[in-house]
Amino acid sequence: MIEMTRNIHELSARTLSHMVENGQTSATDLAHLFLSYAQHADEQIHAFSYLNHEAVLQQARILDNGRAQGGVLGRLAGVPIAVKDAIDTFDMPTEYGATSLSGRQPQWDAAVVKRLREAGAIIFGKTKIPEFCLGAPTDTRNPHNLEHTPGGSSSGSAAAVAAGMVPVAIGTQTIGSVIRPASFCGVIGFKPTRGLISRSGLQPLCESIDQVGVFGRDIEDVALVAEVLIQADENDPTTQGVLPRPMLKICQEAPPFPPKFVCMRTPFWDRMDLDAQQAFEALIEELGEQVVTIELPDIAAVAVQQLQIIVDAEFATSMNSHMLHTDEQVSEKTRQIVQRGRDIKAVDYLAALRSIESVTSGFDEFFDRFDAIITPSSLGTAPKGLGNNGDPVMNALWSFTGMPAISLPLLQAENGLPLGVQLVGAKQDDARLLRTSRWLLNKFTAGEIK
Repeated sequence: MIEMTRNIHELSARTLSHMVENGQTSATDLAHLFLSYAQHADEQIHAFSYLNHEAVLQQARILDNGRAQGGVLGRLAGVPIAVKDAIDTFDMPTEYGATSLSGRQPQWDAAVVKRLREAGAIIFGKTKIPEFCLGAPTDTRNPHNLEHTPGGSSSGSAAAVAAGMVPVAIGTQTIGSVIRPASFCGVIGFKPTRGLISRSGLQPLCESIDQVGVFGRDIEDVALVAEVLIQADENDPTTQGVLPRPMLKICQEAPPFPPKFVCMRTPFWDRMDLDAQQAFEALIEELGEQVVTIELPDIAAVAVQQLQIIVDAEFATSMNSHMLHTDEQVSEKTRQIVQRGRDIKAVDYLAALRSIESVTSGFDEFFDRFDAIITPSSLGTAPKGLGNNGDPVMNALWSFTGMPAISLPLLQAENGLPLGVQLVGAKQDDARLLRTSRWLLNKFTAGEIK
């Protein structure tokens, strides 16, 4: 077995895959090392709802046997990747974080899981989520301070990456469930343009808004995994016509010109923690003439309200059948959200849906002059305690539009906890956003600007 137990959690997914491909290690040996590390770390973090050693090792053995027989290894050969419990896996339970679905075993993999396996990845385990992604928070802890939340609802995925238990994890975002936990946990969280990655096999929370996201500690890992996942899927009509994209190649390129940013101060700026405001303003000051700052009109607040209408209405609809049979097993918080959705008028729901296109098109002109919108990823650092996942309001507008967004671990608050910086790109221009993000990460190391 390779002697790397002390730094196994620091290696990138690309490095790990290369080691398996060139014979420096086997997928089985790699799996043993990650399992040993994760078993110890998760005693404190509680990131996983399901972690079966034999299931992980069996996947690794199959990969090694295929290699021994001359099989072609995929681009993620042997890389352990954790998957949010809202995403179906045929060999592991998918329970949506709900007691009422305890023991639920899907027959098929979700489209994203299938593509990860085809690329040689090892599905390492299922990460914890609040009940149905919206209900009571989990017991998952923030690796930077165990007394603080990792955020929600992709809490387990972000925490597993931050703790080094896996180099990459998959989450989902409806309002802020990738960007916010990435900010709280000090990792990269990328939400591509809505419609690029299939949602087939995901918990049906809000079909009009839901997106798959990727967590990682390395921007090029995130680009590679996103590239693997982007593909048309006949089971998800929103992906119709999607073709493969060279996300990693473009991410690795130097921008042709120094990137320019537009800082958009939303109507929610005054709700930010003071030290978070100061840290973000210091970053903007450091970027100097590369940034232009504007104030967004109140339409941003209206769009957030419209997003909430869509989410509540569609969640209530998706839960109707389940609630008929298991209402008493569902938490009070989930029941309240369902009732709120049932009370929404059809005219209000349809008006909210129709406004998505007009709000999104209003940002198009900015990308003729700027490479990305730059905003805070969250209102502040991770709240203390596990009963509050934090407020996703800084992410909601970009979830509503379906524009690509990424959280970068660039800042640190006075309490020592990480603060993410959010970049938002033009729809369908995800590779440019990743390239710009890599440039910004290379310019500022985590914690340099405080």
